[in-house]
Amino acid sequence: MRKLSLIIIVFLLGLCLTVPGVAEEKLKLAVTGVLHPYFAPMEFAAKDYMEKTGIKTEYRATQHFDQEEANVIIEGMLALGYNGFAMWPGHPESVNATITELVNQGIPVVLIAGPAKLPTDASLCIATDVGASAAQATENLIKALGGKGNILNLLGQLSDPNTLIRKKAIEGVIAKYPDVNLLAEIAEIDAFEAATTKIDAFLSSRGKEVDGMVSTAYVATVVAAEALTEIGDKRIKFVGIDDDPKVIKAIKEGYVTGTMTQSPYGQAFVGLEALRLLKSGYTVKDGVYFIDSGSFMVTKDNADTYADIIRENAMKMLDTLEKDYFNPPKQ
Repeated sequence: MRKLSLIIIVFLLGLCLTVPGVAEEKLKLAVTGVLHPYFAPMEFAAKDYMEKTGIKTEYRATQHFDQEEANVIIEGMLALGYNGFAMWPGHPESVNATITELVNQGIPVVLIAGPAKLPTDASLCIATDVGASAAQATENLIKALGGKGNILNLLGQLSDPNTLIRKKAIEGVIAKYPDVNLLAEIAEIDAFEAATTKIDAFLSSRGKEVDGMVSTAYVATVVAAEALTEIGDKRIKFVGIDDDPKVIKAIKEGYVTGTMTQSPYGQAFVGLEALRLLKSGYTVKDGVYFIDSGSFMVTKDNADTYADIIRENAMKMLDTLEKDYFNPPKQ
């Protein structure tokens, strides 16, 4: 389903894209991410953008959530002549030194999938509003719990600039409900071995205390969904993140309450188009920095149609990008 939805997305995005003749054969645009399931669609986006525009575009990924690894990749791509970067921030603070170095060389940077600490020289950040998404996930979970119960919070890498934002949002929502208790938090579980070990151990020893779980990490969501399915537990309510096929299957079977969507394909594709505009003389409007790529919950009711909504959101981002966020080149 995911591969098919990506094909449909790029076809429709391509219809929206117009490329004026501004010597763009000289452009070489880069997308950087991480070797992690969330970022996999970004490689498709880079290839599809190159096919639709004729602009040389390449995707590269680090092994870990690490800015030093990202810097090695960026330096190598600079040596190859890449002159625009749609960049995942490997660290919210140290990434700014890298961004400034690039911008000082006349190379624009658009952040995708996560923010840098402000102030930053990045032109834009195109990402999920992770705080709002995590808060919505927690509200949906508490609603499924009937407004009371113990919640287990499953978090990703603490080096991910989004993790602490999500953690704060989840804790803030829980604090509003006197009959809801944050039972425990398990972090650093956005790798399969760590997630399986820690989640299985907790459910084995304290599963009876858990009424609900919320996950804001892709791998942790997959592992928790598999664990609940394997033990046949539909008592524990669970809201995760991202649309891995195993998670969608568990939603349809009733083991997972829902999962919050994101749009990594749209983030990368739109990020590349933003770079093209910047390299063509457009400037970002005053006060513009963050573009929310959208998030909503997949449930049993929309599990077969949610990809259409993601596609529509991506098309809307692309269709209104120039008008809403950029000033045209000065004549």
